[in-house]
Amino acid sequence: MKNVRFDALQSVRGLAALVVVLRHVLACYPLSSHSATVIVFFLFNSPAAVTLFFVLSGFVLTHSLVGQNFSVETVLTFWTRRVFRILPALVVVTLLSALFTRTPLAGWPVAGSDPSMEALLPHDMPLSPALLAKCLVSISSALVPQNWTVAVELIAAAFFPFLWASSRNESRIFLPVVLLALALSICAPSGGKGLPFIYGFSFVVGIIAYRGWQNTNVILTSVGVLLAAVGMSLPTTLLTEPETLGAVFNSPKLVIPETICAGFMLFGLARNGTIAGLLSNRALLWLGDISFSLYLVHFLVIAIAGRLLSPLLPAFSMPIREGMVFCLTLLIALPVSHLLYEKVERPANRLGHRLSTLFRPSRRTS
Repeated sequence: MKNVRFDALQSVRGLAALVVVLRHVLACYPLSSHSATVIVFFLFNSPAAVTLFFVLSGFVLTHSLVGQNFSVETVLTFWTRRVFRILPALVVVTLLSALFTRTPLAGWPVAGSDPSMEALLPHDMPLSPALLAKCLVSISSALVPQNWTVAVELIAAAFFPFLWASSRNESRIFLPVVLLALALSICAPSGGKGLPFIYGFSFVVGIIAYRGWQNTNVILTSVGVLLAAVGMSLPTTLLTEPETLGAVFNSPKLVIPETICAGFMLFGLARNGTIAGLLSNRALLWLGDISFSLYLVHFLVIAIAGRLLSPLLPAFSMPIREGMVFCLTLLIALPVSHLLYEKVERPANRLGHRLSTLFRPSRRTS
């Protein structure tokens, strides 16, 4: 079971990252039609994609711990590998973003875009050593706007070995843990401090989805998988307005149903059905490989693409502007993400694995 590959889930991660990129381009170049915005947002729902990332982390991290005993060594090994999985790429993208703000290109106008583009990595932005240090460890989002999601991943990693241990077959406390995580999500305080509580339930549902795959023979049909995917996008579509979503997208009333639908979708895809087969092709697997770097670097690339295209954009309609910026963003971001994956992520992962062998974890039971 340890050697099982979830290729479809890898591809889903890549597609979710692509959805986030497209949605952020659309946010920087918003459509004037409300109806068109609703439709586009339903099809490319970045908040639901972020929730999917967290549920997927819970699923694959549980799988990574199969065959290990719960021990101090196992916990230290997990933490070491997780830090080296997440932080090196973040450090590089943060430094690249800081460098960009000191270049003349960052001072170019951004005609034809939403005013929010002006605030995206502006020229000579104030950047003290303390602020830079916070950005490097995901505490601040000044240079990487999506840093809050990285912070949630790191906080979840601190607790994840204990969540995993509570979910093992011989444990009797997993149900109380699930209920506690749900209660914390529902009652989480507003603002950034509440985000780890709101999304902690997503990691727990990822564990549930994995245990369901591991311990049952239930198969979710292709229709069920598609309904789960549609269900992920329904809460924000039905309960919010796209133009004002930024203020409420991480509300429990949206995150909890997104999380549950994501859990069902991942459970269904893990059975390698028809949809999973379609997703398990080389191009999508490559997109999944580079998805983390793509997710980290895309705001920087959008800032670059918008400024490079700024002299041309006002002559075109907003949909064409979106298409131009999105295409140039991908032309830059995909090869840069591949380079980051090959030269930063993979070597850092190997280093993390080598360092983790110092703890000599035991590997006898699941």
